[in-house]
Amino acid sequence: MEASASVDEYEHPVEDVMYITNNIPGPGIDVADFEAEYTVGCSCMTECRNCSCTRGSANYSNARIISEKLIGPIFECHARCGCGPNCGNRLVQNGPLNCLAVKKVADKGLGLFTNKLIKKGQFICEYAGEVIGLLEARCRVEANKERSLMNYVLVVSEHTGEHIIVTCIDPKYFGNIGRYANHSCDPNSILVPIRIEGIVPRLCLFASRDIENGEEVTFDYAGGAMANSVHYLSDTPCLCGSNNCYRYLPHNKI
Repeated sequence: MEASASVDEYEHPVEDVMYITNNIPGPGIDVADFEAEYTVGCSCMTECRNCSCTRGSANYSNARIISEKLIGPIFECHARCGCGPNCGNRLVQNGPLNCLAVKKVADKGLGLFTNKLIKKGQFICEYAGEVIGLLEARCRVEANKERSLMNYVLVVSEHTGEHIIVTCIDPKYFGNIGRYANHSCDPNSILVPIRIEGIVPRLCLFASRDIENGEEVTFDYAGGAMANSVHYLSDTPCLCGSNNCYRYLPHNKI
């Protein structure tokens, strides 16, 4: 049986972290820009396959992302669209899979696991937290390094023509279930930016292959499908154990 999406009812197994189901604005972010929503949606009445939201071709098929759309950009239908809640272009907004669990992992602390089969292309969960500016991200990364603390800051760069859009998210103190997904140099999921309400993307994990019952959910911290193929390596040892391990955790220069 495949895992199914549900309302986000997860909780943190650790203290001092507030559970949030969606991103919140943090230092360095213009709150007005963060809260700005699209004022116009598609005029579809039933299925959205070739409209202003799908940009000419479907993003999802049978509730799974289409491989060609992994590089983005992806826009889901929203409150101002003519289609209803059962539109096939509404997936991430329906919430994470209901089969996720946080467990201890030898030498790595906590990790994210599934207790059901997750099929290739299924949306798993969002990596939600504080959306912060680049300067704040640099400060937090350096502070974590100086204090030998775990770094949760994730930096994703989207290349759109000549422009680069950078999104920095830190779920250290405000985050969702996605904060427990560990890095792997041979991951089973991929990070894709999805826009729903407005210009600030949600960073979403999709299965890049079938993930078996009891398997740990992992992704590449370098940034996912849109990342440069060249890894910038930190000085933090990687403990993923894969055959092609880079030995040190990757990171995006900020």
